[in-house]
Amino acid sequence: MNQENGEEKVYKQATERRGRFEFKVEGLKDGYRFTVRGDEEKLKEQRRVGAAFVNFLRQSERAGWWIPWPFRLLLRFWSRYK
Repeated sequence: MNQENGEEKVYKQATERRGRFEFKVEGLKDGYRFTVRGDEEKLKEQRRVGAAFVNFLRQSERAGWWIPWPFRLLLRFWSRYK
């Protein structure tokens, strides 16, 4: 974070609207920021579905089931995110 004015400098930015959602990607000095805006109730519902799927993946991993690599990557990311 920039100490002078309290805001990060955005080098590149792209915004796209799809239906009721707005997707925004910002290129910062030390990484990227991805923002999704839309209907709050619909986003809450999708988060619950996503969390249930991640929970299923965790239980499958504990049970010793083989999980394809994209889902293992998702599981690894999600465990660091929380």
